[in-house]
Amino acid sequence: MHVPKLEAFRSPGWMLAGSLLFTVVLATAANLTIELWQRGGSAAPSSLSHHQALFWLGTLVVWLLVLLVLAVVGRLWVTAAVVAIAAVVIGLANQEKLALRLEPLYPSDLAMAGEVAFLSEMVGVRVVFYLAAGVVLTIGAALVCGHVAEKVFPRVRRRTHPRLATALVIARVCAVALIVPLLVYITDFNAPGNRFRAAYEEYGAEWKPWNQSRNYRENGFVAGMLFNTDVPGMTVPSGYSEETMLALAKKYADSAAVINQRRDPNVDDVNVVMVLSEAFTDPMRLESVEIAQDPIPYTRSLMRRTTSGNMLANQFGGGTANVEFSALTGMSMALLQPQLTTPYQMLVPEYESFPSLVGYLDSLGYHTAAIHPFKPSFYRRAEVYPILGFDSAKFEDQMVHQKTLEDNDHISDGAAFHEVSDQIANEAAPVFVNLVTMQNHYPMAGKYADPITVTGVDDPEARANAEAYARGLRYSDKALQRFIASLKRSEEKTVLLLYGDHLPSFWPPEVRTANGTRRVHETPFFVYANFGKQQAERLPTTSPMYFANHLLEKANAPVPPYYALLGELEKEIPALEHQIMIGADNRQITDAELSPRARELLRDYRLVQYDLSVGNRYTQDEMFSPRQ
Repeated sequence: MHVPKLEAFRSPGWMLAGSLLFTVVLATAANLTIELWQRGGSAAPSSLSHHQALFWLGTLVVWLLVLLVLAVVGRLWVTAAVVAIAAVVIGLANQEKLALRLEPLYPSDLAMAGEVAFLSEMVGVRVVFYLAAGVVLTIGAALVCGHVAEKVFPRVRRRTHPRLATALVIARVCAVALIVPLLVYITDFNAPGNRFRAAYEEYGAEWKPWNQSRNYRENGFVAGMLFNTDVPGMTVPSGYSEETMLALAKKYADSAAVINQRRDPNVDDVNVVMVLSEAFTDPMRLESVEIAQDPIPYTRSLMRRTTSGNMLANQFGGGTANVEFSALTGMSMALLQPQLTTPYQMLVPEYESFPSLVGYLDSLGYHTAAIHPFKPSFYRRAEVYPILGFDSAKFEDQMVHQKTLEDNDHISDGAAFHEVSDQIANEAAPVFVNLVTMQNHYPMAGKYADPITVTGVDDPEARANAEAYARGLRYSDKALQRFIASLKRSEEKTVLLLYGDHLPSFWPPEVRTANGTRRVHETPFFVYANFGKQQAERLPTTSPMYFANHLLEKANAPVPPYYALLGELEKEIPALEHQIMIGADNRQITDAELSPRARELLRDYRLVQYDLSVGNRYTQDEMFSPRQ
């Protein structure tokens, strides 16, 4: 049998065929690596076995990306290193996010890639070490393989093969020109009539928008990422028109006029402070977990004397910016498209201005200020805050008070509260301050010398985090007590609403199972005023979209039609988040259990939220006008 000599394989035809075959193998290996990592090494229940076609569709997308990298860099082994590193980083990031947040990696998360220091802290030293080791080994393997390949298959150089080198350059340019438009079309996955999405559905893809981890697991990582590419923020509600919207504005203007008969039309002496306290929860509520001492005794006593309750968070272990978005805009994440995972990154920056409590208070003469003791680029807050209407924003480097506690690198709650006090004292006009704290951000283990003992958590790492977290809550509780004391001493009237944004992500599956979906999404909140008589009122579990109404009520400030609508909706549906809806009796309900009045209000609210968020804004001026 005739065996071709090595020189034959160095011919342009053989080299081209071998290179293309290698890119196919590389794309398959990269996609397989991410898929296996997503399932902890098991592919049995995945698209690999049940829907093999979905795996190969995903591999096709990866292959196009591999070809694009090759066309740009022009070196096969450099391409191999880049693709291998990307597969390792994406696979690990997706696995860690699934473990910490119970949700996979989204396209919008790629915007966080520049926050290297923060991401390192988020996932911990162990993961960073594994990631670094994987990257180093991948680069090393690519260099060795590249060196060997260079000996066997020398590079085509212009001085030795001028025509072939020119042909390869032309081929690379043509490849880029063909692949880029194709990838653009593929990533327009959610556009009506997209044929690539149709191919996925033809081969068995079934989308699970409210269970994204299952969405990725059953349809494949690539399919999950494509499903979460750009979509309109909301679908157009039935009956949406200018005539309908102006009629709704008139309807709720009448409701606002009734409310405002009892309100002060000239609120110019009451400061308003809204505090999102990072991961502030009540771990004493958790079943199967025992805390050696109450970490929030002062907050608990304050809640017994004020308007208070539990807030329904839209995510477990994260989603801070989404809760803040709802609190400031009065908009529900539950009504947005499920693919719109982070409005601060995917919705608000598309506009020059965005309707919010900030803009409304500005129209009443308030100076509006945002304080966030972290980086301005995080969730694009430096860009988003002016769009929401804030007059000023301070981030960690601009803050005067930057004290930290023990081995915690984040600015303490005490320092953040001190910054709020300065903002109030230094401004002649009434102020609205929106504070988002960072002290209790994950991870917590090792930050404090005397963690509070926690039992009922078997995993050592989770228990270490829980015990340090409890101590951090105690520090937050004491900081709050000092802040309230300073407000009591102040001659300026101030209304404060404080809420936790989500439970921390370290609670293990057995704790989450023992407490159920609703409880692991509930955090405490209260509304306090340093003037007048405190009225104890325990509210049903509440969504953050209603917080503005409670602040305006406590400040005795007039409401515009938008908040009149929210006030009426809260009476029927006090909490509305993804797959969880709470009725007036504080019981979880379904759509079928809604009263006719609740259905009417929810329909009106859906129309108004669409109009103000992604619609034509027919009612923006009317819905936010304080003059009734």
